[in-house]
Amino acid sequence: MQIKKRGDTIIEVMLAIAIFALLAVITINLMNNGINSAQRTLEFTMARNEIDNQAEAIRYIHQSYVAERQLDKSASQFRTLWDGLRSIAQKAKVLEEKDNNGVRPVFDINQLESCSDAYAENGMVRQYNAFVLNTRLVLPDSNTKFDGADYGAIIDDIIVGVEVKDDGASGSGDKVSRLTPATLYPRIVYKYNKNTEDDIGYGRAISNGTPSTEDQTNESSSLAETKIYNRVARSEGVFIIVVGDNEKNPVRSNYFDFYIRSCWHSVGSISPSTITTIVRLYNPEVIE
Repeated sequence: MQIKKRGDTIIEVMLAIAIFALLAVITINLMNNGINSAQRTLEFTMARNEIDNQAEAIRYIHQSYVAERQLDKSASQFRTLWDGLRSIAQKAKVLEEKDNNGVRPVFDINQLESCSDAYAENGMVRQYNAFVLNTRLVLPDSNTKFDGADYGAIIDDIIVGVEVKDDGASGSGDKVSRLTPATLYPRIVYKYNKNTEDDIGYGRAISNGTPSTEDQTNESSSLAETKIYNRVARSEGVFIIVVGDNEKNPVRSNYFDFYIRSCWHSVGSISPSTITTIVRLYNPEVIE
C-alpha cells in the first residue's frame, strides 16, 4: 500500500510568515512605545527639576530682599538682584513694539508649532526679554563680595538674559545668545574655563581648600583641585518671562508674574512638549 506524503502549500507558508511578521511588528512597536514613554518621563522630570530650581531661586531672592529692606542699601545683598528682576519687566519690547502684522508675539507657549519659534527674532523669548537665573551664584559671599568682586558687578552672570557679551577666546566682544532651543531636553549648561569660547567662567577653583581666582587645570586627581562650574554657558529650552500688572509703568506694578517655561521636542511626539510654572510675587516697593 502506497502512502502519499503531503507538504505545506505556498499559501500556508505565506500565511505563517505574515502572522510571524505581524507579531514581530506589534512586539517591536510595543517595545519602542515603552522606551519612548520612559524617555519622555525622564525628560519631563529633568525639565521639572530645572523649573523648580528657577522658581525657588526667584522666591529666595524676593524673600531675602524683603527681610533686608530695613537695612542700609550698602548692607542689602539682595537689593541689586531684586531690582534687576523688577527692571526686566520694564525692558520688554512688546510694550512699545509690535510685529509686522501689528500684533504682539504669541505669548501662550502651547500655541507654538515649533520650539524654535519662541527663539525667533519676533518670538516671545526676545520680545519679552526672557532670562534665566544662575542658581549657583544667587547666594552671595560675605560682605557682598564674590571672589573679590562686588556682588553688583556680576549681576549679568546671575540674571542671564537673551544676549550677553562674549568673553571667549575670540575677544570679539560681540553679543551672543545664551538662551537657545533644547537639543535633547530642557537644561542649563554651566561652564568654567574663561579662556575658551564655549566654557567661560570666573576661574574659581578649589586648591587645598582655598578659593582661587586664577585659571587652573585639573591635572591632579585630588578632589581638592576640582573645578567649580559656576557660570551659565547656555540655557537650552528653559526661560523666564516676567510680566507686571501695570503695563504703563511695569516697574511700579503691584505684583509680578514670573512665567517659568520649558519647550522641547520629545521622542515619538510631533507637537512640542511644554511645561509652565507661574510664580506671583508682590512688589514691596509699592505694597508695604
